[in-house]
Amino acid sequence: MNIAVIAPGYPYKRNNAYAFVKQLVDEFARQGVSCSVIAPNSVVSNRRICPKVTHEGPEGAASVTVYRPNILSFSGWKLGGKPISRLIRRRAVERALRRLPQQPDLIYGHFWVSGWMGARYAKEHGIPLFVATGESSIAQMFPPSADNRSFLDDVRGVVAVSEKNKRESVALHYTTAERCEVFPNGVDLSIFHPMEQAAARERLRIEKEAFVVIFVGSFIERKGAHRLSEAIGMITGKQVFSIFVGEEGDCKPSCENILYCGKVKHEELPLYLNAADAFVLPTLKEGCCNAIVEAMACGLPIISSDMDFNDGLLDDRNAIRVDPMDVEALAQAIVRLRDDEMLRRQMGAESLRRAQSLRIADRAAAILQFITAKMNQR
Repeated sequence: MNIAVIAPGYPYKRNNAYAFVKQLVDEFARQGVSCSVIAPNSVVSNRRICPKVTHEGPEGAASVTVYRPNILSFSGWKLGGKPISRLIRRRAVERALRRLPQQPDLIYGHFWVSGWMGARYAKEHGIPLFVATGESSIAQMFPPSADNRSFLDDVRGVVAVSEKNKRESVALHYTTAERCEVFPNGVDLSIFHPMEQAAARERLRIEKEAFVVIFVGSFIERKGAHRLSEAIGMITGKQVFSIFVGEEGDCKPSCENILYCGKVKHEELPLYLNAADAFVLPTLKEGCCNAIVEAMACGLPIISSDMDFNDGLLDDRNAIRVDPMDVEALAQAIVRLRDDEMLRRQMGAESLRRAQSLRIADRAAAILQFITAKMNQR
């Protein structure tokens, strides 16, 4: 089988954006599926020109060829009521599809807008089209409109990362319940797993007795790094130290005792997770949060939102869930874990147990099985 994967981005050098797409593609390749990834590179946003074609699959697996057509993006500009950047991206995707050395057996759009970008080519060539929906807010990222809805009848199957995403997709009439199945995000347990905390802290030069919380996500309003920073600033008694891993944004943390703040290579992230005592993410919207799944795989107790997107991952056995806008409740949750080592151990053990059922290899196999079944229905 040969899959053309259309994605809004793909990791390149120190840019870890959309690492979860790469993880899934690499696992498809390990399971014998050749993949052509089309991820247009915005020269303006990413401030770099990328090689147009690279070969990036795991050793000993089927081929993974990544196409990064370089484009200029014009944020906010519209033509005929449509965002110019989105139209430019679609044309770049269609050109890349036409130039593939062989026609793919199916097109897999990562997010609804990527499915839209590949839909015209898929229809013209009779290629089955699938969409993966993992948006934090589908209606915001792919608003209902006549143009957006024009291709939906041609979507053979929809891969949702959570029941929340499935409900949204069905409620927006983008798909039906019968065509959509939930596959929670997975994790590569060969990379994300527990390691001795003392060894991790020695490598990062962190005091052994310090209580450390870690945040992973962009420094933006939705993710809540600034709310965590404010909560830490409210805490008295034993000091709380923090690690903030993420992309720059307009909500950068500023509390005292920050041990690290900035980007980290994805393969180095487990070191930072294992140096921490708890993972904290007061996020407002998610599909199914990869950062939470990766923290669970490292055996961390979780503090995160009490909203429905976390229902499939978290409950009171492995997490303290709070209103992500309630900074005081967030501070209280941190203090509770700081002062109760037994609770931290119990929740961490439950996180680790649950992560064993979220292996990326199992997720990839299940998605491929779903795709095969849907392709054989018509």
